[in-house]
Amino acid sequence: MSMPTWNTTALLFAALLVSGYLLEGLALLLDSRHLRHPLPAPLNTWVEAETWQKTQIYTQARHRLAIVASTVDLLILLPFWFGGGFLALDRWITGWHWDTLATGVAYIGLLMVFSYAIHLPFTLYGTFGLEARFGFNRMTWKTFVADQIKMAILAILLGGPLLAGLLALFYQAGSLAWLYGWIGMTLFSLILQWVVPRWILPLFNRFSPLAEGEPRRAILAYAQSIDFPLAQLFEMDGSRRSSKANAFVTGFGKNRRIALFDTLIQQHTIPELVAVLAHEIGHARRRHMAKMLLLGILHTGILFMLLAVLLEWPGLYRGFFMEGMPLYAGLVFFGMVIGPIDLFVGLFFKRLSRHFEFEADRFAVETAPEPAALISALKTLARENLANLMPHPFYVLLHYSHPPLLERVAAMEERIRHG
Repeated sequence: MSMPTWNTTALLFAALLVSGYLLEGLALLLDSRHLRHPLPAPLNTWVEAETWQKTQIYTQARHRLAIVASTVDLLILLPFWFGGGFLALDRWITGWHWDTLATGVAYIGLLMVFSYAIHLPFTLYGTFGLEARFGFNRMTWKTFVADQIKMAILAILLGGPLLAGLLALFYQAGSLAWLYGWIGMTLFSLILQWVVPRWILPLFNRFSPLAEGEPRRAILAYAQSIDFPLAQLFEMDGSRRSSKANAFVTGFGKNRRIALFDTLIQQHTIPELVAVLAHEIGHARRRHMAKMLLLGILHTGILFMLLAVLLEWPGLYRGFFMEGMPLYAGLVFFGMVIGPIDLFVGLFFKRLSRHFEFEADRFAVETAPEPAALISALKTLARENLANLMPHPFYVLLHYSHPPLLERVAAMEERIRHG
C-alpha cells in the first residue's frame, strides 16, 4: 500500500491532538514542580515530614507514569495514522465480506483491543509496581485477570449491541438519527442507574449489609435525625484491591445504595464515619447526582448533533486518509477530534463538581453530631491515601472533581466558626 498524501485537514487534526497532549503535560509538569514547595502552616501542623516526603515521591511517580503512557500512546498513534493504518484496517475487515453492521462493530472493536493492548503494560505497572511499592495494592494476579475478563464480557454484552444499534440508526434513520441516538443513549444511561448497583458492581466487589454494632447504630441514628431513609447501607470489600479508603452513593430513590469501604471503617472513628456518611447524604439531599445526570444528558445531545454534522463532512475522513466515508470509521474519528475540544467542557463539569463537594461538606458540618468530624476524617484520608495536599491550581482546574483539602478544611472551619 502506498503512503498517504498528507493534507491540511490531517495536519490540523494532528495539531489538535498534540495540543491536548501538551496541555495535559503542562499540567503534570506544573503540579510536579509545585510539590517541591514546603507545606503551608495549616497543613504542616498535622502532616509529618516523613509522610509529606512520601506523598511527594508518590505523586511525582504517578505523574511520570501518566506522561510516559500518554507519550507512548501518541508515538504509536501518529505513525499508525499518517502511515495509513486506519485505511489498511478498513480494507482488511471489509475483505471479510460481513454485513455493514458487523463490519462496523469489528472495526471499532479491533481498535479498542489495540488501544487496550497499548495501555495494559502501564496498568500492570501502575497496579503491581507503583501502587505496590507504596503499600496500596492488595490485588492478586488472579483478581486482576478475573476483573479484566469480566470487563471484556460486559463490553461485549453491553457495548456491542449499543454500538450496533447506534450504527443502525445512522444508517437508516436519516436526518433524525442524532435525535433517536440521543434518546436511546439517555434511556440506556437511566437503565444503567438501576442495573449498575444491582448487577454490575457486585460482579467486582462484595457488598454486605453493614453489620450490627456501634457504627451502624450511630449512622442509622443520624439518618433518622435528619429524616433520611437508609434502606441500603453496605460495607464493600475494597481492601481486596487497595488499602485506600472511600465511600460512595449509587442509584436514585429506593434503588440508592450507600457503600462504605471496609478500609474506611477500619481507619476512622465512629463520629468520622457518621460525618463521611453525612457528606454522601448531602449529595443526595442536594440532588447533585440528578443534576449532573441531566447536564450529562444535555451534553450528550449536543455531541450527537455535532456527530451528525461531522459524519457528513468528507474532510473528517480525508483527515484520516480514508477512501470513501465509512460511517463506523467516522464514529472513531469524531471521538478522536472532539476529545481535545471536549476537554474544555470538562472544565465546567469539574468546576461544578467541586462546587457540589463544598455544598455536601457544608451539609455534613451543619447536620452531623460532631461538626468538625468531617475535617478530621478528610485529614486521615489524605494521610492514609498520600493525597496531594497542595496541587497546582492549573492541575486542579483540569483534573480535580473535588476541591483541594486545604480549601475544603478552610470552608468548613469558617462555617463552624459562624455557626
